[in-house]
Formats: sequence, structure tokens, C-alpha cells
Amino acid sequence: MRLTIIFLAAFFFASSAAHATYTLCNKSSYALSASIGYLDSGRLATRGWWRLRPGQCKVVLNEKTNPGLYFIYAEGIPGHTGPLRTWSGETTLCVENAGFFNLRNQDVCRDDPLRERRFFEVEVTETAGGNFQTDFTDARNFTVYSAEVAGIQRLLKDVGRKIGRIDGALGRTTRNEIAAYRKDNNLDAESGNDDLIDTLIEEANSREAKLGLFYCNKTNTQIWTAIAEPSDDKEYQSRGWWKLEPGACAKILKGELQHNHYYIYGVIEEGLNERRIVGGDKTLCVNSVMFKIDNKSPCADKEYDDAVFRRIEVGSSQSATFDFSPAMFVSPPAQ
Repeated sequence: MRLTIIFLAAFFFASSAAHATYTLCNKSSYALSASIGYLDSGRLATRGWWRLRPGQCKVVLNEKTNPGLYFIYAEGIPGHTGPLRTWSGETTLCVENAGFFNLRNQDVCRDDPLRERRFFEVEVTETAGGNFQTDFTDARNFTVYSAEVAGIQRLLKDVGRKIGRIDGALGRTTRNEIAAYRKDNNLDAESGNDDLIDTLIEEANSREAKLGLFYCNKTNTQIWTAIAEPSDDKEYQSRGWWKLEPGACAKILKGELQHNHYYIYGVIEEGLNERRIVGGDKTLCVNSVMFKIDNKSPCADKEYDDAVFRRIEVGSSQSATFDFSPAMFVSPPAQ
């Protein structure tokens, strides 16, 4: 399942460095995790994740950048508040969800759509001379320096500090909040900003890890799961699928929960049989592949399938966990 995203243009240009490289440069106010796709001995490979601080540039390929297509993707760190921010496109490629990876087998995502990301294409021409740089930007078109300041502002805001506009300007409020944060976290006031940004990232991610809606699989069988949340007073948006292995948990919604109830759905596939969750009271739409559906018309009109979702109450909680247990599913067919 892909969370709600905002598509942004990536600006790229040839660099004139002496050594042939491909460089990614973060000129946005977000801390990013970035990945690249490229042809390696005739096979499509993906490599990542590189952490890019706001204002940071990093070489991701040391070998000569050959003319042709490359594929780039980046997403904001989990600790940023709001929906997941991505720099993405239309080409679906496979990644690992955590840690550094160098993946040459793109078939491994067939049974695990959560490892798919949508990369944008970059065409490298002969005029690049073996060197290329892709910039991740946002609406304000920051420079490297102003992106670093804007990134610190955003991260301070993510951890609850009083920051007004995220504008990349090192004004009095920003300077005071930086000084206070350094003091509170025993950071050397004379050191550069790398330690400051890394500490802010760690705190923001730690805060986010405790928030949201989680699913846990307490069965001994793989479960495909979906969710529906209110989109207005009468309608719901249904989304899926998240695959949960036995004993595994996954975050389904990030950030503080915004509603007092949600609808959940799960199905166990056993050969040609499906064992669906019981106890539901609301019919909503699902699809056989990953989906995000506004349930404003009958499912059949849009060639979707009906599924009966089960309501859960979370009240005013900022986070909640729902456990799928064996008793929640239709019994397997008699042998």
C-alpha cells in the first residue's frame, strides 16, 4: 500500500566534477531516504537507501554514468509530520524496506507489493560527460544552504518546538530555538549542523514510532489486510493491501490518529479458498491489487469487489493496535 503522496518535480543537470559519478542532492526542507535504479550488465538494479540531510549532496554511483535512462526515488523520513512526502514517478521498481541494499532481482516484489516504489525517469545524455546530478527540490526552490536551514526548522517543528514559517531564513526565532535545542541535548554550540540534524531526526523518528494505527498478526497464517477511514461525514476511503506474516506487525497509519473509529479488513488465502474476517457491519470496496478507493458509488459500477469491514473504536487515542486472531476468520472448509 502506498500512503498518500505529493508528486514533485526533480531538477537535474550535468556536473563538471573530474571523477565520473552520479550525485543526489537534497535541496528540500525534508530529510530524505533516496534510491537509484540503473542498468547493470544488462539487468535492471536498484540501490539505496541513502540518508540525505536537508542541504546534503552525496555520490551514489562511483562508476561512469552512461547515456541512457536512470530511475530515482526519494521519500521523507517517517518522523516528518503529515502524509508521507515522496519524489516519485511512474516506473515501479523493487527495494528493500530497511537498511542499505543492492538489488538485482526485480522479481522479488511479486509477492510483496510493500517493497515496490514508483521511480521517476532521468535521461542522461552524451553531453553529461559521465557525470550527473539530480536535485530533490520543493516549492520554495531552496539553495543548499537555505535547504539546510529550512530542514532544521522543519525538524524542530516535528519535535514540538515553536517554529513559524519554514522559509530557510536564519531569523531570530530560528536561532533561539536552535540554541535552546542544542543546550537541551548537550550539543556543542560550535560544532556544525550535522550532529544537530541527526539528533533531530532521531527524536522525530522516535516520536513518530509511537503514534499511528498498527496491525499485528496473531495467527499462524499469512494475512492480507486493508483499512477504511472516514473521508467526510458519510463516506469512507478504503486502502490496501498490507501483507502480514505470522507474528508480524505493521504500521498502517502514521502520525496521531485523526478519527475515533476505523474499519478494518483481513483475508487469509488458502489455495483457492479465502477465509475472510467475520463480525463486520459495513460493505466497502476492495480490489485484487493495491488500491485506494473513495466509496461514493457501488463497487460493481467501478469493477471493484465488495468486502465487509469490521469497525474498531479508538476514541481519542493517539495510537492503537489491532490484533488479528484465528477466531476472527471464517473457519476453514471441512476436509
